[in-house]
Amino acid sequence: MLFDEFDREVFSSGQEIFKSGDAGDCAYLIEEGMVEILVVKPSGEHRIRSMGKGELFGEVSLIDYEPRTATVRAIERTVLVPIPRKLMESLLEKSDPVLRHLLLVILERFRHRIDGSALQDLSAGVPPEQSKRRSIVKGEATQKLSLAHGMKRALRHEEFQLYYQPICNLADGSVAGFEALIRWHHPIDGPLQPKDFLWIAEQTGLIHEIGLWTLERACRDWHTLRPFADYQTPFVSVNLSPSQLSNEMLVEEVKSIIASQSMNAAELKLELTETVMVEQPEAALKIMHRLIELGCSLALDDYGAGHSGLRHLQRYPLGTLKIDGAFVEPLLASAQSFEIVRSSVALAHSLNMSVIAEGVETEGVRAKLLEMKCNFGQGWYFGRPAMLQELVVRYAKGSSKETW
Repeated sequence: MLFDEFDREVFSSGQEIFKSGDAGDCAYLIEEGMVEILVVKPSGEHRIRSMGKGELFGEVSLIDYEPRTATVRAIERTVLVPIPRKLMESLLEKSDPVLRHLLLVILERFRHRIDGSALQDLSAGVPPEQSKRRSIVKGEATQKLSLAHGMKRALRHEEFQLYYQPICNLADGSVAGFEALIRWHHPIDGPLQPKDFLWIAEQTGLIHEIGLWTLERACRDWHTLRPFADYQTPFVSVNLSPSQLSNEMLVEEVKSIIASQSMNAAELKLELTETVMVEQPEAALKIMHRLIELGCSLALDDYGAGHSGLRHLQRYPLGTLKIDGAFVEPLLASAQSFEIVRSSVALAHSLNMSVIAEGVETEGVRAKLLEMKCNFGQGWYFGRPAMLQELVVRYAKGSSKETW
């Protein structure tokens, strides 16, 4: 066997690449040549197939850590590209836990069919750290499947609820609008925050249904919330996921909801993150322009926490910049956070954008943001998120923000 400068492995005709029972620490892609796959039976070795250029072999043991189940030998001069276990482990770690779990189950059944032995736990004979890793994968997969199933039930049984947090004018504390925030009142686990389930909804495609439910409910509730806002153009903000913004049907769905709820489109602010601008920039730009044509306004959410770049602010039709609370909350104690917030406000104003600072928790932060000429603030200083009826009671009583 020879190695070249590209770490290929070269085998001559008749040379064994690995044999049955060897440790499976590597898979191979055939770049040139041909190999034969052999299994050992009482009557001797039997070729079960041959493989040529572009085909992959040895992957089963690589993934499940079991010994090789066959012998592989070069039929002619063969050049192989090795795929080491470390690379595969890294790729699997980044993959979906459900897919990883299904893969391990399939491999378990494959081995049972090959050797005809009684079905055993796939972790048998596996190093403790690998067995532990498999248990974690199984647990993650179970949790994800359970949550995905639960979300379908939640949509049918009204387990989702919208909470609304006021967005206030920094100068006088008056309410300019509200952001709609979804919560899941799980029948067993209790209230769940968006971070605990929306990532699964995004991966499983359920985010489309949940997103439409959120948008329709927010537009319906806006007629009740609107009288509590004291601003020239009051608004309700609704978050759009990357999957929604890449869906060509989104504009028609938004248009239909606005019409069905008799809402002024100018009072609907749609918040989005930069993820979709990075992954599908052209599609995002097209859909964003169509949403603007409907009369909606767009806000860039969590500015500074993701792929923030000047080209995004310059290229896309954004009317509002929301500065992430991770920078706003410590701005009085951190010179770095102070400068990030100050420069972000100045940049947004230079592009004719209004600015909302998230995470406003104290009077000192509010006052400093006002000095920076930031327009609006959102945070517990102005009010924590609450359900619609709770807000109605609070505003009807004329409750001050300190009682929230």
